[in-house]
Amino acid sequence: MRSILLALLAMTTLAACGDKAEVTPPAQQVSAPKPVTYDAAPVADPGKRKYVAVCQGCHGDTGGGQGAFPKLAGKPAAELTAKLNDYRAGKVVGTQSSTMMPFAKALTDTEIASISAYLASL
Repeated sequence: MRSILLALLAMTTLAACGDKAEVTPPAQQVSAPKPVTYDAAPVADPGKRKYVAVCQGCHGDTGGGQGAFPKLAGKPAAELTAKLNDYRAGKVVGTQSSTMMPFAKALTDTEIASISAYLASL
């Protein structure tokens, strides 16, 4: 009986040694994404900035036109402003009127003037 008690005592002691808390490694820290940087300086001309955002995709990088979309660079600002205002008013001005109307309707008077001035300067 004594040997059984000693055996139970030994097993209990050994079992207690195995109850150590598990050590978990610290959670891997996730760093914030790096901010996007651009090599070029920001565009200072609001007309150019708006042209790049709205018009460049169809009329080309420098307003030289491409495909069915006409050249705009170098045209008089008054002519470009009048045409954009006509599109904005819903007037059919040519074959691309239905394409141009939504873009023109989204522009303010100031944006139309600045885009026209920018294109005239090219």
